[in-house]
Order: sequence, then C-alpha cells, then structure tokens
Amino acid sequence: MTLPPAQKSAALTSTEQTSTEQTLAEQAPCSSKRLLIVVLAAGESQRFEGVKLAQLIPSLSATGISEHAIISTHVERVQQLYCQDLDLERQETPSLQHASLLVILGAHQPILQPLLAELHSRQPFDILVNPQWQTGLASSVSLAASYAKEQGFDAMLLTLADQVALSAEDYRQLILMWHKTGKEVAAHYLDDLGVPAIFNASTLPLFTHLSGDRGAKSILKQQAQQGALVAITLPSAAIDIDTQADLASWLALKE
Repeated sequence: MTLPPAQKSAALTSTEQTSTEQTLAEQAPCSSKRLLIVVLAAGESQRFEGVKLAQLIPSLSATGISEHAIISTHVERVQQLYCQDLDLERQETPSLQHASLLVILGAHQPILQPLLAELHSRQPFDILVNPQWQTGLASSVSLAASYAKEQGFDAMLLTLADQVALSAEDYRQLILMWHKTGKEVAAHYLDDLGVPAIFNASTLPLFTHLSGDRGAKSILKQQAQQGALVAITLPSAAIDIDTQADLASWLALKE
C-alpha cells in the first residue's frame, strides 16, 4: 500500500513543527484522541517450522470453549475492547469509539488473511501487507507508524500476534493508564520493557530509524529515560510462541 505524503506547513521548520505537534498533543484531552491498535503478524516464524499463527488454540466464546487460530483469537480479543465497559467514564474519558484496529500481515498472508474474514465481516478493520517482511520486524513497525501518522492518529498501540496469553484486561490497563497520564505506556516483564505498548504521535518518527529485527524496545528505553513513559507490570506479555515446543508447553499449562 502506498501512503500519501504528509502535508507540512512551509511556515515552520521541521524542528519547530515537531515541537508544536508535541505541545498540541500534550494539551489535547485524552477524550478527543484517536488510538490505533496494531497487531503485528508479518513474520515468517522460521523457528516454528510451520505457519505459527494458524495453529489452533482453545478459545472461550459465548457458546463455550472452541478452537481457533492464534491470530484470530488475538484479534477477537482486541475487538472485545470495543464492546466492554473499560470504566473509562469513571476516569472522565469516553469509550473506545476513537480507536481503530490494524493487522499487519506478510510472509503467510495468503493463509492468515482468510482466517480473519469472519471477524472482519462482523467488525471491519484494516489489513496491510508488508512487502518487506523478509527484512525483519522493524519494517512492520515502521509501516504501522507511517500509517498511524498519515491517518492522523494521536497514538499507536503495538502488540505481537503470538503473545497468546494477553487478555482484554491487560489491554484495558494500558489504555486506562494512557488516558489517565497522556504519557506513553509499556508492559514490564522479565525485568525489561516491551510490547504491548502505546506510543504518542510525537514519537512515531523515531520508528523510521529502526532496521532488521529491532522492534520498539530501544525507543521504549529512550522514552523511559526521558520520563515520558509509564510502565505497567504485565507478566502475561512474557509468553510468546517461537517454537512448537513453546506452544505445547503453554497449552499444557492451560489444561
């Protein structure tokens, strides 16, 4: 997908414009901000030796427990945020009516996209295919940041599709903290910062400098050092699936 060039005011230098945008973003009440939730699912999952995100896992639905692909289970969990009472009103902020969902596919797009068809028909969301998925995670993160910036979102929540243990409650905590503080928010697990995390629009240009398999961790650490980030302990974020042994171990724990 080719994104339209961003329109910039000729009356401002790039430094002045960034400073102005950041100030306006900080002054805007969270009630008027638009959040883009991005599920990253473009990787080849080479260590898994198969299409990892197409593997079936138990999923709790209105009709009971059934099996669904990892990717559709995660996307549905994010969609549930739109239907749940996040207690945002008690935080003097509105519901997630200003949030949108984006899924980034790549290596296994022909297999994974059909698995999302039913969810998309019930509650439409955007899908982008990363043509440079072979170059590593950074290309997907950069694509997501470019999309968020060009579409005028005020913040972007990044999460990995294979973080199978994340719950709607985990996302709720992140979003509530973002609404409350206006700062960037990241999960803290295994003595480190990581995704899922929420980045404000003023930080999105930093993602263009990433390369290879570098994700957002370096940016998270930079923002934390500047006091611009709040960390939330989310032990469940530490569980992701890299190998078939990882999946078997996690499924055994759920039994």
